[in-house]
Amino acid sequence: MSAFTSLPIIDISLADNPETKPKLLQDLEHALFRVGFLYLINHGIEQEARDILELAPKSFEVPQAEKDAVAMTTNPHFVGYTALGMEYTAQHVDIREQYDFGSARDPDPLFREDDTVEPWRRLKGPSPYLPDSVLPGFEKTVTTYIAGMERVASRLLDLIAECLNLPPETFHQFEADMNRLKIVKYPPPKAEEIEKAGGAFLHGGSQFQGVGPHKDSSGMFTFVLQDNVGGLEVLNQAGEWIPATPLQDSFVVNIAQGFEALTGGRCGATTHQVISPSENVTRYSIPYFHSIRLDLTKQDIDNQLSFIKGRIPEPSDLKKRAVDVPSEFIQPQYKTFGDAHLRNRVVSHKDVAKIWYPKQDAIYNSA
Repeated sequence: MSAFTSLPIIDISLADNPETKPKLLQDLEHALFRVGFLYLINHGIEQEARDILELAPKSFEVPQAEKDAVAMTTNPHFVGYTALGMEYTAQHVDIREQYDFGSARDPDPLFREDDTVEPWRRLKGPSPYLPDSVLPGFEKTVTTYIAGMERVASRLLDLIAECLNLPPETFHQFEADMNRLKIVKYPPPKAEEIEKAGGAFLHGGSQFQGVGPHKDSSGMFTFVLQDNVGGLEVLNQAGEWIPATPLQDSFVVNIAQGFEALTGGRCGATTHQVISPSENVTRYSIPYFHSIRLDLTKQDIDNQLSFIKGRIPEPSDLKKRAVDVPSEFIQPQYKTFGDAHLRNRVVSHKDVAKIWYPKQDAIYNSA
């Protein structure tokens, strides 16, 4: 099978018609298990998507003091504002500024401040928002969009189960209640600032790293809402980077490490990167991460999903995997998905780790 050179388009509204649904399920299976990426269109929340894209530039124009007041360093949940150059991917600085949010309103009730409780339980908790006095409608727009994305993701999970000839509700038992969202700004690159900050170059030095090559660790699937600038690239089976060219009113959907775990690694999380925009151009991107239970263990997967064996197509991306970045959860040192996810957050946000997770910071960031 030849490597893909563009992303397939999945019209999820075709699932509403019994006559078009069978072909949709066939196309969805191919897109997920042979390509790993897709455009999702006619998803039903086009207006919510336009609203949050319109809000995105305004959120970075507020005074720096207001952004700092909701900084990620103010809480242990890895939500809030992150300044330019303060997140790391593939051991290099990402040239982006962003806000992170979670859908949870309350902390994990099982978390306590002692060594008898898993530290990853601290990841769940409320998000800080810019107040209406600073940016009117900010929290409402974000929470409305998250709620809409939860509906879209839930519907897609139903269809993914059906395309594997499983009951629609199969994967819902693995969902968590801390779905995550980012609003990201990629500014025009300045070579001297990037090199000074420890940034990286991509494509043999011809492009700057907005975000380095990685697999999403924050859930089962990622849904990326893009503006019209572009810069997102995906890795195909031949180990080639393919641009995910912006498509109006669509989401770029990719498999994250949670779904890879549910399939025992047979359906690999898909690798992608972001190149910084051209000079004098700013890019905005809004990825939504549909969560997976952090208490999930490998034994849970073996016990509860043994019935999917034989239903998932054989991997056809061995060449890609040879140059791919590793997935964390399928590594033997992690007892739960929460352990692997916490490690990822600690390595990515070192400033937060130093304040809230000093033990994990000493282990993972000491090199």
